[in-house]
Amino acid sequence: VEDGDPLKEFYVSTQLGGAIGQATRNSSASVRGHVESLIGNKSLVATEKGNHCRLCDPSGVQTAYYNIMDRMTADLSTESNTKTVYAIAGHASLPIPPPKKSKREEVIAVAVISSQVSDKERCWLMVKRPSKGLLAGQWEFPSVCVWNSAKDGEQKKDKGKKKAANPSTVEVPLIDPTVRSDALDSFLSDILSNSDLPSIDLNKRAQLTDAPVVHIFSHVCHTMWVEHSELEANGEQLLQSKRCKLDNGQEIGWMTECDMSSVGITSGVRKVLAAAQQSKKS
Repeated sequence: VEDGDPLKEFYVSTQLGGAIGQATRNSSASVRGHVESLIGNKSLVATEKGNHCRLCDPSGVQTAYYNIMDRMTADLSTESNTKTVYAIAGHASLPIPPPKKSKREEVIAVAVISSQVSDKERCWLMVKRPSKGLLAGQWEFPSVCVWNSAKDGEQKKDKGKKKAANPSTVEVPLIDPTVRSDALDSFLSDILSNSDLPSIDLNKRAQLTDAPVVHIFSHVCHTMWVEHSELEANGEQLLQSKRCKLDNGQEIGWMTECDMSSVGITSGVRKVLAAAQQSKKS
């Protein structure tokens, strides 16, 4: 099978399942020894550059063998076509996927600033993300990353400390509320001073809830501490102001929830919006 063939894993896993099934039925020699010779070739297993697959573990081959045998035993009780059973068992158990990349943790300070437009409608200050990088071009509430596990890990490594091997053991720190607020003040002042939007009062924000809003996207977990401010300004006038392009290429503007639906917002932004709406009801 060619390395570039997208179905390589399917071919290899089903063929191995068939071979192992036949060995189990026909060979009086050590079945496990036969399995070791069949799946010991690491080129047949999904690998990741710089890492080892699970078959490289001391008990990896044995684990794969028992997984295949358990699947065969279960399926043979209901399926008479042994070749099909062997192929499915092999494909379900092999290739062993490579270790997943470590999940990055980020602590985000988020400013939710809204104004009443009508009895049933509000507008919200939104910022468009840069055109490159994670969630490129998506609209979101103004936010600042105040802690990043990747950068924190690099700093610890420079000091001779080892990074956590298991991403689930990464301890997310509780960032001082003053630090979060100061970071948001600086960011908001910067983007508003570089826009043509009407000036707003930045000093009336309050923490939305006692607990953060947590959202996982891809390999990144966002712990979002939300600060909310309801402006006394006329929401209709704010909406009339055009969206502005900032010096860094980002955009800023006021949106209703209908506007958000039309431009599309991420599930993480929806979580923050829902928390703000729930807070206003309670």
